[in-house]
Amino acid sequence: MFKTLNGTTSLLGECPVWCERTERLFWTDIPGWELRALDPTSGEVQRWSLPESLGSFALTADEDILLMGLASCLGYYRLSTGRFSKIAATPGVPGTRINDGRCDRIGNFVFSTMDAAEQVQNIGKFHRLNAATLEAETLGLPAVAIPNSICFSLDGSTMYYADSLQGCIYCCDYPSLQHQRVFTTVDGQGAPDGSCIDAQGFLWNAEWGGSRVVRYAPDGTVDRVIDSPCVQTTCPVLAGPGYATLYCTSARIGLDKPTDSDGTFMKAEAIVAVGLPEERFSGRPN
Repeated sequence: MFKTLNGTTSLLGECPVWCERTERLFWTDIPGWELRALDPTSGEVQRWSLPESLGSFALTADEDILLMGLASCLGYYRLSTGRFSKIAATPGVPGTRINDGRCDRIGNFVFSTMDAAEQVQNIGKFHRLNAATLEAETLGLPAVAIPNSICFSLDGSTMYYADSLQGCIYCCDYPSLQHQRVFTTVDGQGAPDGSCIDAQGFLWNAEWGGSRVVRYAPDGTVDRVIDSPCVQTTCPVLAGPGYATLYCTSARIGLDKPTDSDGTFMKAEAIVAVGLPEERFSGRPN
């Protein structure tokens, strides 16, 4: 169902984001300290070298500026010049770095931190960069080891999130963070990694180590499974004209015998769902 795209191999590809204005698919190679952008029509890939690893990022009102969550700080990055303007230091305990992140439905950036040394300690937390004040606050959710799956229901009233080590995706009321509960438990060998929401309110999740991407109904039941040629799928996105093509990043890091497919950007060979425009960070760029 998936085909791999040439020239897109990353050590650890994550955080795919479709910009409908420039018609490019952005993603990060976290250990490669790179931002990348794919033109799906030409197959051309642009690369930006960064001073630190990039865990996650968001579009802004200015198509030349991204909000970036680098390892040690958050800030604005201008694509045309490579200039980075720091907004805030990474919150949380020392020795953590920014990992997964996505804007909520009103344009705040909700993101996570985890152990930078990846020693699997429960010192990670979920945070939010307030778009109005540009101040970071820590959310009242339990500490985690490998935080992932941040996304929001269509009306913004539910937040989804995961600790990949626990094998399940959680959700809570948002922004109150009340009624924290299990949304679904992964059935299989994989661990929940990145997620996105489609136009019907279903959640798509990539399974690290599971060689598949799973679509869950709003009640948490499995609706559809798409097998992947990549063992470590990392995050799906619905992109392209009409947001009608499913793509997914993957990773080759840590594999004893990676194949040519591992670490590539994948594209579904048939339309499986329709997505939504990515929410943009509503803070005012410098």
